Amino acid sequence: MNDGSSMSVAMLTYSTRARGGVAHALKLSEHMTTAGAEVTLYSVAREDDESALRGYFRDTRVPFVVVPYAWDSDVITRLENMIDAYSHSLPRGHDIYHAQDCVGGTSLARMKRDGSLKKPVFRTVHHVDDSAEPRLFEFERRAVKLADRRFVVSEYWKANLEREFGLDSEVIHNGIDLDDFAGLPPRRSEAPTVLFVGGLEPRKGLEYLVLATPFILDRVPGAVVRAVAKAGFRGVDRVEWFELLAQRAGVLGNIEFHGSVSQDSLLQLYADADVVVLPSRNEGWGLSLMEAMACSKPVVATRVGGVPELVRHDVEGILVEPGDVAGLGLGIASVLLDKGLAERMGAAGRERVAGYSWDEAASRTMAAYSEALQRC
Repeated sequence: MNDGSSMSVAMLTYSTRARGGVAHALKLSEHMTTAGAEVTLYSVAREDDESALRGYFRDTRVPFVVVPYAWDSDVITRLENMIDAYSHSLPRGHDIYHAQDCVGGTSLARMKRDGSLKKPVFRTVHHVDDSAEPRLFEFERRAVKLADRRFVVSEYWKANLEREFGLDSEVIHNGIDLDDFAGLPPRRSEAPTVLFVGGLEPRKGLEYLVLATPFILDRVPGAVVRAVAKAGFRGVDRVEWFELLAQRAGVLGNIEFHGSVSQDSLLQLYADADVVVLPSRNEGWGLSLMEAMACSKPVVATRVGGVPELVRHDVEGILVEPGDVAGLGLGIASVLLDKGLAERMGAAGRERVAGYSWDEAASRTMAAYSEALQRC
């Protein structure tokens, strides 16, 4: 048991969709399975969402269980329904329980409090969404404190948890499998192309990119912005709002909005992109930035959260302050106009992310599991 092999792990996510924490959970679980752990993925999904109930956004060789819950328009009621679904359905026989979000973390904490769960509980804190509605923000704040042991994905969030909550945590960075991005399909886009991969929720700052588009077009006429974005947990962020914003900014004809896309479609979008942009207000690390860098694409992002630990200004990309619409647009345009700069940044990005390994993340996670079990 000391090397982490043969331990039984329950890995909890709040969704089966292509979200950062979900992608993290799948990759971590797959690499821990390769290392000998017996991992089962758990998620909750709306009882009327047949696609989500069938499984995750991509195939995985890790066994999984999707638990249905009753959706409600009120966010806190919906959270309680998700937590109750987990609490009534999760088996108690795993050795380790690991939550990737406040839903699973709160459910596990309640199970420990009522005595039905007596095993170590871990939590990965990707970020705490301070741009969420106040009730959801407070729910997340409380949930951070409930685990026996916490992981974070950046030094920024380690310092933040210590400063804001007085909590210890261990940094285990996200990894990347470079083979997933080897052999990109041929480029199809003839226009200078900007790509955003994220969500519609306020934290991701997509509206900043929409408002920056006139600055881009002033310098690069004919540029196209493609946004791959879905509503976040709240489920109320609508693409129509961003389309209206683009229309009022006079750039609707230059922006494409995409919802969920397949992995093959995502690779095509990366292949077509000249630069990948993440204009977040708050960010844990930035998996889409890692994916872009793995594809040798330059990036433009905001200097928030763990992003500056991954992207070095003027090396792998350009960093601007959150909300600096003009700076964002000018930074994107400068990359589009200088192919030599773009190629240098893309090559530097590919080299940088090669140092982040899911095997290492899995090994360190399993070592923490083993230590916790030895203390039981």
